[in-house]
Parts: sequence; C-alpha cells; structure tokens
Amino acid sequence: MSGRAGRKLQPFRSVIESIATYVILALVLSGCVGANPTSNSAKSPVAASPSASKVLGPIPSGTPVVLYWRSVAPDGLYAASWSGALYKVPTVNFPLGSLAVQSPDGSRLAINGTAYDTSSGAASPLPFDATQGDVSVTWADDSRHLCLTRRLPGEGSASEISFVSPGSPGVVLGKFGTQGQQVPGATVLACSATSNRVVVANVGGLNDSSDVWVLDAATATIRYHRTYLKPTKTNGNVGVFVVASPDGQYLAETDAATGSATIRHIPDDVVVSRLSGMEVHGFSWHGDLVLAAPRQPDFSIVNSSMANPVVIDWRTSTTVWHSPAGASFGGRLAAQPGGKAIAFDLGGAPHYGIWVVGPDGRGRAVDQNIQFLVTVLTGLE
Repeated sequence: MSGRAGRKLQPFRSVIESIATYVILALVLSGCVGANPTSNSAKSPVAASPSASKVLGPIPSGTPVVLYWRSVAPDGLYAASWSGALYKVPTVNFPLGSLAVQSPDGSRLAINGTAYDTSSGAASPLPFDATQGDVSVTWADDSRHLCLTRRLPGEGSASEISFVSPGSPGVVLGKFGTQGQQVPGATVLACSATSNRVVVANVGGLNDSSDVWVLDAATATIRYHRTYLKPTKTNGNVGVFVVASPDGQYLAETDAATGSATIRHIPDDVVVSRLSGMEVHGFSWHGDLVLAAPRQPDFSIVNSSMANPVVIDWRTSTTVWHSPAGASFGGRLAAQPGGKAIAFDLGGAPHYGIWVVGPDGRGRAVDQNIQFLVTVLTGLE
C-alpha cells in the first residue's frame, strides 16, 4: 500500500522503479450485523521453537506452504508449511526489478513470464508474452488458473483483466479502472476458479478504491459493482480501503473518516459486521477471520494502520489473537488453503518474522529471519 505508517510501502509501480530488488505483493490476498469485538479470549503469542528453525530439503509433494525471502536474491527463497516446518526452495532466475507471485498452495511461483515448481525448481512458460505490455499475474484459488492484469498504454488508461485456464487462451473479462504514474488503477483483489469470481478494485494514488467490480470468470459478465467516495484536496480525510476474501464472497471496507471497517457479503450486498476502530488488511480462506489493526478516525487512508495487529473472528465478534506489544504488521499475508489460519510478516524494521495464527488463537513465529513474504496477489500491499 502507498505510504503506509510503520513499514512504509508504495504502490507497486513506484516500488519497482525505486527498489529494484524487492518483491511486491498484495494481498491476499480472503447474517445479522455483528457487534464490535470485545472478547478477552485472545491467546498469548509464542516465539519460534528451536525445532522450527531447522531447514529441511525439498518441499514434499502436496504440502501447502507460504514462500518468503530470507534475502531477496535468486537463492534466498524459503518456504514454511502451515504446521511450521521450514524448507529451502531451489534457486530461481530472479532478474532485478522482477515481481514474484506464489500460488495459494505455494506449489508454483510466477516470475515475469515463467512459472517455477517450488519443490523441483522446474520452469515452464506462463500463457502470455511478458515482453508484450505490462502484465501482472494473480494465481486463482485452485493454484492452476490465472488472472492477468494488462495495463494499457497511456496515462489515465484502463487495464484489461483476463482469466486464463491451463492450456487454453485467456478470456478477456473487460477493461476497468484508470491507471497512471503512482496510480495502480484496476487491481485484482481475489481470483477464484472455484466460485468463478474475480474481484477487481480501481485503486487511486492514495490507496483508496473508487469502484469494486465482481466479474464472472465463465461468462465475462459483471456480477456486482459498487462505488465509493473518492478523496480530493477539499473533502478532507475521505476514502475507503478495500480488501476481498479469497473466494470473492466478502469485502472489508475501511473508511478513513470513521476509522472503522465493515464486512460486506457480496452476493446480497449486505453489511454483516462492523469493526469499530479497526483497519482490515486481509481475510482467511473462507473469510471467517480477518487480520486488522487499530485505527484512528479522520485519518487519511494513505496512512495505513499497521501497529499492534489482531486476528478477529467477525462472525462471533471475538478477538482471537493479539500481537506482541509494539509489533507491526509488515504488509504481506497469506491464507491457508481450505483452512482458517493466516500467515503474515510481523516485527519492526528491519527485523521481521513469518507468523502463523490459527482459528484457536494460537500464534507463533516459525522463522524470525526474513525480509518479505511472497504472497498471492500483487497490487496493494
């Protein structure tokens, strides 16, 4: 996200230009109106155990993992399973200024126009020409299909969104948003092959969203469209920061004016929970849990709240986990495929660790020696 407080992050276009060796991602990014979370049942965080520090050999076939960089270099890539085991990932070709995007299960890694098998290191071409235009890749929730965002030439132009099936030409879903220098424009928030939903936000230069569309990946039709008030020089601290659950069923809308977030169920456009004084950064796989951080009202949306994050079960209005006092969310998270755990980077610059928090509220650092997580989306975080 642009200009985040704490560990500051810029929109991915400017980061590529200014920090050529860094990996940008974004997030993964996934009834009655619920009350504000007030439960005191949150578990105390625990540090990494000595056994968790041992790095094993290749990732076992079928084991979902979260990829991360101990150092941003071709041989600096590691993986953590959701049970806390650590693995070394084979060396990849990582040119300066590249983007790296993992599939949700961590079995594949996209770098420019190449997909790497993270267990064997085998490389295969992605189904588009990376040299023709500006293309961003988002893996679908089945870790096989892809959503592509192609920025069209010209300041203020739209971006073309496509959905690609393995071995088949991509289906163009339409042209959306407005992009330019320091303005991301159309950004994929969720790409779901299981629900045929692609959630796209038009993201402005202040990390605000003016529009959200839900596209049907099978029919290339617009299922849903919602607009938000855009910040200007005269309307004060107005703006909404939006994230989506991985299955495209829920939106979390953090409002700069109120400093609070709403959880919206997309299919019926109903607000199902309100989280007062919270900024939501991402969802668990099915949207049951959110990673959030305390936020003040009347505070520009470009200044994201990262300190003292918590994990909230919004359905029961329960805060299930608190971070260690004074810790900050690093801006990168991943959802456990088919489960309820969330992985993210946590700490204080320049020292960050990869943490995993489950639905029981037990959180632990599985590796304290990292620079960045490589997560599922590119665009916002």
